[in-house]
Amino acid sequence: MEMLMPLLVVGAMLLIVGSLIYRGGKGIAGLFPGSASKGKPQPRRARTSSPPADATEPSNARDSSALPVGKARQRTLASSEATHAASPRPNSAAEKLIADLQQQAKDSDDQRKAKFQAHVERKIPPISDDGREAIERGQAVRIAIKHVFPPRLPQRSMSYFGGLPIVPDEFDWPTVHNRKGLLERLNFMAQIDCSDLPPGPGRDLLPEKGYLYFFAPMSDTFGPDAMHFVTRYEPRQVTQKWQPLDMPFTAKIQGSDPIDEILRGKRTHYDRVEVEFAWIEEPTDAEVAARADEGHAFEVADKIRAEKVEAFYGPPIAPDPLLSAHHAPKDTLWTPYPGFPANWHSARIVRKLVEAHHREETAAVTAKLKAFGDVADDDPEANRLRVVQRELSASGSKMFNAFFPTVNAALKQYNAPPPEVKQQILAFLEDLRVHGMPSSSAKQPHDRQLPLVMNQWLSIAAIQGAEGGLTDPDGAVLIGPDVVAALSHRHSSRSHQMLGKGEVVQVAADEMKDRYLLLLQLGPDMALNWNVGEMGPLQYWITPEDLAAKRFQNAILTIEAY
Repeated sequence: MEMLMPLLVVGAMLLIVGSLIYRGGKGIAGLFPGSASKGKPQPRRARTSSPPADATEPSNARDSSALPVGKARQRTLASSEATHAASPRPNSAAEKLIADLQQQAKDSDDQRKAKFQAHVERKIPPISDDGREAIERGQAVRIAIKHVFPPRLPQRSMSYFGGLPIVPDEFDWPTVHNRKGLLERLNFMAQIDCSDLPPGPGRDLLPEKGYLYFFAPMSDTFGPDAMHFVTRYEPRQVTQKWQPLDMPFTAKIQGSDPIDEILRGKRTHYDRVEVEFAWIEEPTDAEVAARADEGHAFEVADKIRAEKVEAFYGPPIAPDPLLSAHHAPKDTLWTPYPGFPANWHSARIVRKLVEAHHREETAAVTAKLKAFGDVADDDPEANRLRVVQRELSASGSKMFNAFFPTVNAALKQYNAPPPEVKQQILAFLEDLRVHGMPSSSAKQPHDRQLPLVMNQWLSIAAIQGAEGGLTDPDGAVLIGPDVVAALSHRHSSRSHQMLGKGEVVQVAADEMKDRYLLLLQLGPDMALNWNVGEMGPLQYWITPEDLAAKRFQNAILTIEAY
């Protein structure tokens, strides 16, 4: 409602103005009194001619002409202003409506700010014995979370990371003021179907059914208020009317690096990845004692923990060189796998990255020539830049022709391009590898030299295209098993969990553990790429009292840098 108030105000004003014009009234000038002449009321001139012969005045009226000129003018002005004040103000109802709407918007805004401030400053009561017992139980076990990979088709679980939340119509998306004072929605991070959580020693701490939704400020526009009211809970069972919700005014995700910014663009949510769960309990004293012959107690406990983790996640997965630019040849055009690009999505990613490189070089040449100003025609650097400018223009035409089929928005992302289109793209890339791209710098820095940069582009396109293709029933058949195996290590994160002990980065986990339960931890994730800079895990905390009462809106988010 708060975000609609300004729109309502503008809409009301437009309706009023339109009504005035339609009625043939005074138009905009009639909207506010005295607006016809420089915005000020105009006093009527004092009458200088004699009144008509038949005109009569009250017997107690005084002739203003008998007064000094100054006093007569004052009296005339006073009379004029009194008459003006007594006259009805046109459209006073319209002004009142606008003022009321503006006041309502301000009151709503103030209430939201006060609500956040109260949550920040609220006093948490001392912990009870039941609360302490719940925290001890919650820290003794954890629900480990991992990606479902390769994806199941169709994806059917209501538990997943990224994507869009599947919610009822009246869902309350977390909205907070950003640093500019504007209301903006947080980014959706995860959805947990509580009925998916398996039986385990701490299962009674969490709801038996319903859906938990987690949000976070993944742009750079928010302040500390964005760490509050970040969790939602919907106890009802999903129906066919529930749909993925994509809300306007959601914050743009901040890219983790320049290439991520190019690929992500103005996206407000991450790719969707289904997840599954398993309980991993802390080793008991009895378990450790039973294996005392294997070493000291703490060593045996660590060994038991590792075994339980591996039983759920499987053995660690080493990076596969198949899709790695680090292992790509530098003296020939590298194609990450036979048949690359497998789908239109991969081809479009290559186009975006080449275009971005071309734009940067074109802008750099233009800026340098502008800095030269009017220089002599024989200036060697200015002449070189003019030649580069022409070459960049020609290179841009080649690039456009090579990738022209990919601009057709009607083409399905994960369908395969025709062989002749693939050949056309690869031929352009080979020409680019051999001849390079005209550059604003006589000597390019190492990180911008071709084909080194080209191999990075091709690696990103192969990975992103293949991962997207695996989520599509038609596109999945185009991704070979060797490519699927090479992607597996990107989906092997072991740092996501519910309950248990939070990862200690700086101080948050230590400060929260005595009074809060770890509701959810979202750690680094290569496939989702939701880390920004040195950002550590997202940890959602809740008191045992709020958890028992299902007051999930009181959960607090902490984020620290490594």
